[in-house]
Amino acid sequence: MTKKSTVFISLLIGLISILMTFILLPKSNEATTPNNSVTLTLDEHTDSVIWKDFIKLTVGQQDGPTEHVSIRNHSEITNKESIHLPIGQATLIRFLHGGSAAYPAPDNVFYLIYIQKPVKEKSEELIRTYYIEGEVIGDSEIIAKEELIKLAHAWKVE
Repeated sequence: MTKKSTVFISLLIGLISILMTFILLPKSNEATTPNNSVTLTLDEHTDSVIWKDFIKLTVGQQDGPTEHVSIRNHSEITNKESIHLPIGQATLIRFLHGGSAAYPAPDNVFYLIYIQKPVKEKSEELIRTYYIEGEVIGDSEIIAKEELIKLAHAWKVE
């Protein structure tokens, strides 16, 4: 083989290798991503997660007196209903949040699903509230509510 043909073949093999990397790389990432699932884990750095472009999810917990649930300041509860989940009876709240008096903003629709359990290591009057909060994105309120309830059916609280 001549020097020119060796260089040409080497360049051709390199080009093919680069193209194959770009073609196969996205497919290997897709195979490792679970389909239609989300894991929401509580830790001190929990951020929001956008779910199916319908709802912005946040999970959390809070301790307080019996039956107490905190929602965002300057919010108005518009509906409250009981829902049955595999982990027990839960409450679904719909509320509007429009910003503060100093910085008003258009009302955003939020849903909050919560369950409450006594805090074993504390006073019997202290209740721990576990919640999933969802901010509706766009005008997909009905779909967002349904998706939040579906996610809550797979909820595990330890």
